[in-house]
Amino acid sequence: FAELRDLLERAIIDTPPVLVRDGGVIASGYNEELDEWRALADGATDYLERLEVRERERTGLDTLKVGFNAVHGYYIQISRGQSHLAPINYMRRQTLKNAERYIIPELKEYEDKVLTSKGKALALEKQLYEELFDLLLPHLEALQQSASALAELDVLVN
Repeated sequence: FAELRDLLERAIIDTPPVLVRDGGVIASGYNEELDEWRALADGATDYLERLEVRERERTGLDTLKVGFNAVHGYYIQISRGQSHLAPINYMRRQTLKNAERYIIPELKEYEDKVLTSKGKALALEKQLYEELFDLLLPHLEALQQSASALAELDVLVN
């Protein structure tokens, strides 16, 4: 079982989530392509922080914030009091009580890339998980016998 143990230790994180469909089961370093998709999705916070600093400096708007919400996606938010100073390339996305939210082509492009990367990472992770099952299937009977023996031993010891 040493080969199977090594494979599972490389492929699966130490404490995987209960539901495989949500992802986060396959360990980093197991598949280079998966790591690349995850890095793009995980790098969103750094990108948003850099964009916020850059746009604040460019526009001189101290209330400018960059964020994300599940309904409208990524946005640039400016307080209502400064919204009349928004650059012409800012396209209004949402109006709030005290602020306006905008999108710019660069941010929309990045949003599409990030959302695509999350979907591709999840699809690849599911595929890798299924491949692991295929690799384990020929050893299923031996694994079940070992599990049964360990369960019996556990009962006898306690």
